[in-house]
Amino acid sequence: MRYSFTTKVTRSTTVKRWLAEQGVSHRLFKKMLVDHLIWVDGQASDNGPVEAGQIIRFEIPTSKTLTPEFAPLEVIYEDANWLIVSKPAGLTSVPGPHTPNSSLLNRIAGYLVEQKIDAPQPAIMTRLDRDTVGLVLAAKHPYAQGRFDQAHQRTLTKHYLAVVSGKLPSPKGEIDAPLKLAADGIHRIVAADGQTAVTKYRVLKEKTNTLVDVQLLTGRTHQIRVHFASLGHPLIGDHLYGQPDARIPYQALQATRLNFTDPFSGKQITAELAVPALFNQLLTEAPLN
Repeated sequence: MRYSFTTKVTRSTTVKRWLAEQGVSHRLFKKMLVDHLIWVDGQASDNGPVEAGQIIRFEIPTSKTLTPEFAPLEVIYEDANWLIVSKPAGLTSVPGPHTPNSSLLNRIAGYLVEQKIDAPQPAIMTRLDRDTVGLVLAAKHPYAQGRFDQAHQRTLTKHYLAVVSGKLPSPKGEIDAPLKLAADGIHRIVAADGQTAVTKYRVLKEKTNTLVDVQLLTGRTHQIRVHFASLGHPLIGDHLYGQPDARIPYQALQATRLNFTDPFSGKQITAELAVPALFNQLLTEAPLN
């Protein structure tokens, strides 16, 4: 089974221009042309002229570049075009040199294969670090990815929960500190010549350590971890920017709430996770290194 879509033309133009306005990328359009997967009023078509009132139907071509992984996947929200899943710690968002066939994206591909989608091509829209847990938005197919990238990425809001060491100086704040890659090629550091990075936070609970709600205004690698470490309050369990903690094998950071405008329906889609019980425990107990 392939994903199939129809769109009604409202003015004189060409097939390619009209589909581009709907969010079909140039790359996807070329693949559909090669595979003869575009029809105008039921007739096979290429990049010819179209008039108002005509109906374009197109199908998403298959691709076998992504290896499906048949492993557990916690689905929080699903519709025809989107998946919101909960990523566990220790799993990368996308395949890498050391894990070419095992990542969250591979698992999503496996999930779609089980739904009888031929050679699916999902895309991760909100990546998380390997050891960050929580909500991840995925497009089920390249058309959804294109529509999201075209106009609706700016509607996305993400909130995180983090447990940071000690007590923050104020109940809420904004950390505006540019970041760049350190000389070791692994760490990120605050640097005047780095990329703009802005993080807003609000204290939710405060004991020995502090539970904060965090909102990213930019999306730099390791942004939350580096910003709080730069204040002298690294995340509990952060091996790179703080101290390991025997109670938690990863940094205490969860992508906890995600909201965006669905470019297909115009509706708001929201998903949210509860505060992990372990996070509450980390507030009161002294670190056990």
